[in-house]
This record gives sequence, C-alpha cells and structure tokens, in this order.
Amino acid sequence: MTLRKSLLISALMLAGCGRMDREEEFRSVLPTKEMVEVKTPEKSGQALTSAEAVHGQGKGDLSELYKLTRATTVMVNGGTLWVLGLVDQVTKYPPTTLTEDTAVWGPHTEALARNTWKLTVKKTGENTYSYTVSAKAKEAQDSAFVDVITGTHTAAVDAAGEPLKGFGKGEFTLDWDKQATLPEHDESVGRFTVKYAREDNKSAATVDAAFRDVRDENDASKLVDADYRYAATPAQGGQFDFKLVQDWFKAEGSAAKETLTIKSRWLESGAGRSDVELSGGDLKSETATANECWDTLFASRYLRASYAFPQVQYGIEANDCAFATASYSSL
Repeated sequence: MTLRKSLLISALMLAGCGRMDREEEFRSVLPTKEMVEVKTPEKSGQALTSAEAVHGQGKGDLSELYKLTRATTVMVNGGTLWVLGLVDQVTKYPPTTLTEDTAVWGPHTEALARNTWKLTVKKTGENTYSYTVSAKAKEAQDSAFVDVITGTHTAAVDAAGEPLKGFGKGEFTLDWDKQATLPEHDESVGRFTVKYAREDNKSAATVDAAFRDVRDENDASKLVDADYRYAATPAQGGQFDFKLVQDWFKAEGSAAKETLTIKSRWLESGAGRSDVELSGGDLKSETATANECWDTLFASRYLRASYAFPQVQYGIEANDCAFATASYSSL
C-alpha cells in the first residue's frame, strides 16, 4: 500500500461515520422516481380525440380515451423524470462541501458540456429540507448561476426517527425560461411544478402537476396552461385528472379557448373509465361530454360522445363499465 493511499484511508477513518451519515441523510431526502412517477395500466398507443377518431372506433377496439390518458401521463413523467435523472447523476458523487445543515454538490461541468451545474440541499427544520439545482455558462462567473430547479421536501421517518428514502411529501419547480438563458437548453418554455406525497408503501401516492405558459402543441406561437392530478393506492387501482385550456374548436374568426377536463379511473386489473367535459369558448353556455369504458385488455366496451355528430353510442353502461356512473373532474 502506498503512503498516499494509507494517508487517504486514515483521513476517511478520522472523518468518522458522522460525515457519511450526513451525506446519506441529504441524499435520502431528495425525491425519487417511485415518489413522483404517474403510473397507469400499460398499453402502447397514440392519443386521438377528434370526432373522426371516435367515429372510426368500434366496440372492442383499443379505447381512445385510455390512449389519451396513457399518453398524457407519459408527458407528465417526462418532466419529472428529467429532474430526477439530473439530481441522481449529481448525487452519485460525494458532496463538495458538507456541514451540519447544508450539502453542496459541484460546481460540476461534464467534459464536453457548456453548462456548469450545482446542487445545494439545506436542512430547514425537523425532517424538512430545501434544495436548488443551479446552472451557468461554463466560462461565466459564479454570480451568473440561475436557479433552474427549486424544491422542498418533508421526509417520512422510521421508528428511530430517521428519514426514509423514497417516502415523504414535497414539491419542486422546473423553470424552463431560466434554463433557456443557458448555452445548452431545449425549446421548452414556461414552468412545470409538481406536488407529491407518498408516506409509506401501503398509502396512496398522489402527484399534482401544473404546466404554466408552455407552448401549445398544436400552435407553437401560443402558450397554454395545463393541470394534472393523480392518485393511486397499492392493489386498489387509481385515478388521473387533467385539464387543458386551448382553442379546441377552430371556428372561423374566433380564437376563443375551450376548457377540456378528463377524469380517468381504473381498477388494479386495468379495466377503467374516462369521463370528459368540454366547455367555454365557442361552446358558450353548452357543455359537450364523452364517456368511455374499457376492459382489462383496454378494449372499448361502452362509449357515448355528445360532441361527435352524429352522436356515437354503443354498449350498456350498467353492464360494460368497471365504474357504472360518470364522475367528472373538479380541476
């Protein structure tokens, strides 16, 4: 063993378990994939919501509203998993500085990257923490750091009062507008905020997500807001609500925005139901609705769509639905 290596080992031993315990504490209070991922029964497919799509669908075909629910959860997960992936990559390394109430990772710049990143985690109270992911151009002064991600977390604790990794509640915001000021960034704009709670492996997991001033996927020149709410209990199924305000009806001479809300519920088996409302804008005082039920293979068994012309309906609601009555979103 070289003298240099033996001195390093001695230094680590003198540091004691306290430093390692503090490192693990700060790592354990950051959100994980299991804590914030929105999960729905899986089946591949693209979202189709037009009247033409409804008319082209028949009983036994893959449910259009199931596909919409599934595709929307994938979009929500895209933002959350990007945040968690970045945090996970940073915290694989030892913190640069560590005190009783603060851990800092970085500044760190990958070999070919133009951005420099830094993660700061602070203990703000009994089992409560805040964290910030900051970034700047590689060559810029430290005063140029901008806060791209900010978050707070309240840790669930075990019988000994120690934080439990993967459990607790909190929220974080990803600011795409601030990210856009960096040399390397994507085309996203606006802000994405997630609130989550998962107290233990038997409790319901909840995730509320809000997109603010993001680009309209149908018209990149316009900005829209969208809200999502998810709840699932192990072995009991779950539900997912979402609301999107945009110009759904392309009426000539009008850019009025309509509000679309969808509430989807499903059993652990995968069988489920979606209830849709479309209101406001060019619909004025009217409200269009759609209701669809699917079986354990996600095949459509019941459909009623008032917004399609002529109106589409098949199946028997009382017999073909895992949930026999409609329940519309409160978002």
